[in-house]
Amino acid sequence: MNDNTPVHDDRSMSYDDLIELIVRYNDDDLDEYEATALSAAIEGDDHALELFHSVALQSLTIAEVSAPRHKPTPFPRQTIFWWSAAMALAASVAFAVFLDLRAGQLPTVAKLVQASGKVTVTMPDGEANALSVGDNIPVGMRITTEAIGSSATIQFPDKTRVSLHGSTVAVFREDDHKQVDLFVGNVVADVEPQLPGKPLQVITQEAVTQVLGTILSVQASHNQTDVDVVEGKVRVFRSGDQSAVDVAAGERVTVARDLPLKSQLRTPSAEQWQIDFENELPSDWGKGIWVTEQLPAGSVGAVMAETQPGFLDRVRTSYQIETYNRWSKGLFAVGEDTHLKLTMRVDRTDSVQVFVLARGADFHGSDSVYEYDIRDLDPQKSSDWLTLDIPLASFTKVIADAQDVPKDAPMGAPQLGQVIYQVVLSTQDRDVDLIVDQIEFSAGGQ
Repeated sequence: MNDNTPVHDDRSMSYDDLIELIVRYNDDDLDEYEATALSAAIEGDDHALELFHSVALQSLTIAEVSAPRHKPTPFPRQTIFWWSAAMALAASVAFAVFLDLRAGQLPTVAKLVQASGKVTVTMPDGEANALSVGDNIPVGMRITTEAIGSSATIQFPDKTRVSLHGSTVAVFREDDHKQVDLFVGNVVADVEPQLPGKPLQVITQEAVTQVLGTILSVQASHNQTDVDVVEGKVRVFRSGDQSAVDVAAGERVTVARDLPLKSQLRTPSAEQWQIDFENELPSDWGKGIWVTEQLPAGSVGAVMAETQPGFLDRVRTSYQIETYNRWSKGLFAVGEDTHLKLTMRVDRTDSVQVFVLARGADFHGSDSVYEYDIRDLDPQKSSDWLTLDIPLASFTKVIADAQDVPKDAPMGAPQLGQVIYQVVLSTQDRDVDLIVDQIEFSAGGQ
């Protein structure tokens, strides 16, 4: 790394990174550096403090990682009713399960029927255990798909299925009705008809979605929840004020504190997408550091790779640029002749991996990760700015520890109509000072 590398400010860490630190803190898995980073991230940040308490299912105290003078700002009374009460119930369920576990019993609520990548369950003692296809899902325990490209399908006894995609944390339980607490990430629910008055509920920090029988997607991201309905109808309540809206097939709603609660027609994803980093990084950007020096002519901003746990292997260190997650709306839909136009620079002639994460249109089918390996860079131009034109048809599918590859899983290159919702550039464990000035996906190329 060169000497003018910007120092990353922990206070600006991404939403996904903050979630990961909180989850690992709850698992007692932080080293001294990471604990310091978590403390810096939540100090004086009301939302981060609220998130800390929301994610923690066990009895945690903020004093362990933050100065006592920083107290979490309480949710409005209505939010306590919908969200905090749900989390308190989750904690009580966890404690009840802990007692059952001591007695040699472990109540279950569903079964893992499909998995790809790493899927874990966090037990009441904080230990994270790997799950395999066929394993039972304990009631009230946190289920995590830990890496981008990971997925898990959970099936209730009545054949209702809830699929977790990407970096997702959720809790499942069923008493008089089914309930999924979604802390962060993406789920798709294929819900069998439920008994009248006992809908399945998907609860996020911002919303409660009631489902009697339908197919829908829910994304919980930074300060908002996106609900897309494919079939049937759902009712969505905003936690802050308990206002409600009905969302029918072909419609969607975004729930946030500062947005009107109104459903709208779902529109197909555009067939092109581009970003040039001229105005800093978006607030929900995934990974990367904004830089303003040594740029190509006419440019005022770019993004530099950030040191992170490995993309496909969490044990290895990698250097990554990761876009925001647009699971709900999608970045773009794969067209007949989609090309990637990439303006980048590296200081060494090592390869750079470009990954695109795809879901099926209307959220059907399985997620896929596709890779293109940029190789054979001219050593004499290793410090020059390069503009590459890469057909999306040159990408190939990556299968990462698939336990049960579904029959509908696309093979080869991305398929026409698939929706790309996230893009990652990585050099795995090699630091080549990767900087990107512009990313564009559009039709045609050279």
